[in-house]
Amino acid sequence: MSNEELKVLLEKYLSDEITPAERQRLQVLVQNDHNRHTLGEMIAAILAEERYTTTSQVDLQQAFGEVMQEAAHREARSRERSMMVVTDSSSSPYFRIFYKLAAAAILLVGLGTGAYWWYRSPQPVANRPVAAVVVPGGNKAILTLADGSIIELDSAREGALGNQGGTRIIKLNGGRLAYAANSAANAGAGSQYNTISTPRGGQYQVVLPDGSQVWLNAASSLRFPVAFTGKDRAVTLTGEAYFEVAQNAGQPFIVQTTGMQVKVLGTHFNVMAYSDEGRVKTTLMEGAVSVSQGKATSLMQPGQQASINESGEAFNITRPDLEEVMAWKTGEFRFRKTDIRMIMRQIARWYNVEIEYKGDLSGITLYGGMTRKENVAQLLELLEQTGEVHFSTNGNHITVMPAGMN
Repeated sequence: MSNEELKVLLEKYLSDEITPAERQRLQVLVQNDHNRHTLGEMIAAILAEERYTTTSQVDLQQAFGEVMQEAAHREARSRERSMMVVTDSSSSPYFRIFYKLAAAAILLVGLGTGAYWWYRSPQPVANRPVAAVVVPGGNKAILTLADGSIIELDSAREGALGNQGGTRIIKLNGGRLAYAANSAANAGAGSQYNTISTPRGGQYQVVLPDGSQVWLNAASSLRFPVAFTGKDRAVTLTGEAYFEVAQNAGQPFIVQTTGMQVKVLGTHFNVMAYSDEGRVKTTLMEGAVSVSQGKATSLMQPGQQASINESGEAFNITRPDLEEVMAWKTGEFRFRKTDIRMIMRQIARWYNVEIEYKGDLSGITLYGGMTRKENVAQLLELLEQTGEVHFSTNGNHITVMPAGMN
């Protein structure tokens, strides 16, 4: 890549003369961290040109700095959906120049960190009124007690929900459940199991009897004893959860899934074990964990992700984008060259919608990010702004097609 190529593409972008192929090339160049400094210098040089400095109405140099700072702040504020808003002053030619340069500035920050969806004003998208009623998920879960009785946590009142084997079950505020074991917990409590399950469109947090904290993603469940009285602390997970395990060297913590066992003493990690994702993935944030499946075993280090390979004989150890892995816990959608079908599976679980596919969607991977607080219509609009995909909606049914297909 030459600086001349980057400059030509940037000039074409600012003058609205860029072709779709050239725009795609510019996206690739901007996403390369090695080009960020060069691009910043080029934008600054453009701002210094006489054609942008002859007006006293707008201090573009200062505006550029402010926009860059604001864009960085937006990224830090959970990457919530941000769009450039054109005010009445947009009739000014100087404002239009500033708008394009501001867009380029935000493009630099946004694309450089992988959260793009070109920051231009969105165009009207057809077939969206019905989808607007599909709202995001929230704190919803069902607790199944050892005797089979069921408590709907989202409708239950805060406070004590019951007592099992000397362990109190308490609903806290903000979508949290806590198990408070005490000295009166009897030996039989270790054989009494509870299960907390989130539906599609739900999430919940639980504090286990040992003080370990677990965040459950949508369409997930965790089975655990009401007291950890044995030689280990074993729980069973389906779906996805993030664990912050209380340290206890004499009682290892074990997470069992259908495709992997994770063994720890005290650490922070994420386990994704959805049946429709093909592979179970464990991502370690802090500490150390041992993963095993059959004869395969591996010791992980922070920042690594383990998944069992196709043969089931060895683990694949990679270093994933940790922000993308943890986006669900921080209330975000975060895509970094993510396959469209994987994106739609996340959407299906969080919004409780049905997905259908039409046409050839192979090879479509997207970058982007948005808060999970928005309704599905806004997310679909942003996805369509990439020019790669198109959606048709009918109630809670979404059809995904390549762009240009109806």
